[in-house]
Amino acid sequence: MKKHLSILLLSFLCGLAHAEWQSLSKAEDGDWYIDRQLVQPSPVVRAWTLFDHHAPVGAFGVLSVKTMHEFDCVQQRMRDINIVVFNDHMARGSILRNTYPGTQLMHPPPGSVFEQLMTQLCKP
Repeated sequence: MKKHLSILLLSFLCGLAHAEWQSLSKAEDGDWYIDRQLVQPSPVVRAWTLFDHHAPVGAFGVLSVKTMHEFDCVQQRMRDINIVVFNDHMARGSILRNTYPGTQLMHPPPGSVFEQLMTQLCKP
């Protein structure tokens, strides 16, 4: 049983390491990407996004942030499941922080990249 669980975990982590980021949106301070290969369709959709900063941010020089979002397509709300912060572009380099915020579901801000993302992912 442990062997099967280890193989499953390893294959999952390898999949994350080889994400195929597709451009989602551009911002003044960086660019948004999504890994569409890992999007899981259902009434509750999970997707990895990546924000790649143009310049280092903060004392630790954050250059990219990868986040697993969960979107409730019925209630039109979202939350962050996992946030991983890197010191290099495109989710490379050292992991500076890895958190599981478990935030409450909230409506994405109007006009935000999150609203745009939910609209795309929750299309029937």
